Amino acid sequence: MAEHKNIDELLAKYLAEESPEEDFSEIQNHLNELPDGNTVFEHSKIIWDASTAFQQKKSCDINAAWQKVKKQMSCPSQLEDHTPIVHLNEASTVIRPLSEKRVIPFLKVIGIAASVIVLIGALLFIYRTPSSQSIALKESTTQEKVLNYTLPDGTKVSLNRGSKISYPTVFEGQTREITLQGEAFFDVAHDAQHPFIIHAQGADIKVLGTSFNVNAYSKQVKVWVKTGKVQVKKSSSVIQLLPGEQAEVQGDDVVRSANIDANQAAYFSQSFNFENTELSSVVKTLSQVYGVKVTLANEAMNHCKLTVNFEKESLENILAVIATTFDINVQKQGQNFVLEGKGCQ
Repeated sequence: MAEHKNIDELLAKYLAEESPEEDFSEIQNHLNELPDGNTVFEHSKIIWDASTAFQQKKSCDINAAWQKVKKQMSCPSQLEDHTPIVHLNEASTVIRPLSEKRVIPFLKVIGIAASVIVLIGALLFIYRTPSSQSIALKESTTQEKVLNYTLPDGTKVSLNRGSKISYPTVFEGQTREITLQGEAFFDVAHDAQHPFIIHAQGADIKVLGTSFNVNAYSKQVKVWVKTGKVQVKKSSSVIQLLPGEQAEVQGDDVVRSANIDANQAAYFSQSFNFENTELSSVVKTLSQVYGVKVTLANEAMNHCKLTVNFEKESLENILAVIATTFDINVQKQGQNFVLEGKGCQ
């Protein structure tokens, strides 16, 4: 320890040009004993030269400052070329005396060097530390049609009509969090270290990587899971959902749903599965998915039951199949449709 302290002091005095010439050989001997003596001296010189640009004296802990300089010297990095004052041959390190005399008090120069280190550290901290205010939020809103988005983490979102999501331009921190108003289907990019959290009408839906639908047009939030596992939380009520399961938020409670609508994600997939479904429910689903009004002309048609699957068919084709099945007529009124018929016994 004493020898290291001695070389530190000798180097500092030499660079401040307060060291007599007879000390050159002692410095050279110390550096020759170090495996990276040449690098130590070069880094010391670079740091020292930089410090001379700062002439304002600041109060500092001199011992702590010099320890920081030593730490910098022990961490070689890629440096620009400088006119060398240290020349190596295979035998030893040779130090040339400085040609010009610059009389700078030793303690003052150490203080200047400490100021340089503190300033550089502060600049690096400001540059590298992300500011929460610098992360802008983006909003995506749709009224007329279903829109598809890809979030910064690769999560895919299908946003239903009359819905809005808010999310950061870059996900940072331990979680990936967004806000939803309305309805959306999520195919979340898997990231076990950063859970994906959706805030919707006071409820929190948390996942790692899965696909599911969230209906949050009202405070009665509904969550249906297609793949993976989803946690739904409201206040102190928490439920874990597996594929094919659904939960509803009722007040401050989260409850499992016994009746699950097989077509609740049809707004973006346009895939329908009607299994012995009453016609009144069929036209309601079609109206929601296609954004038009489809109605029945009389109540006698409400209880007609339909069993059929549709895969990415146009609304006109679906209504044509229904008309043929129940022997009814389809009347188009502007953008809306009315089904007319005798009904079912």
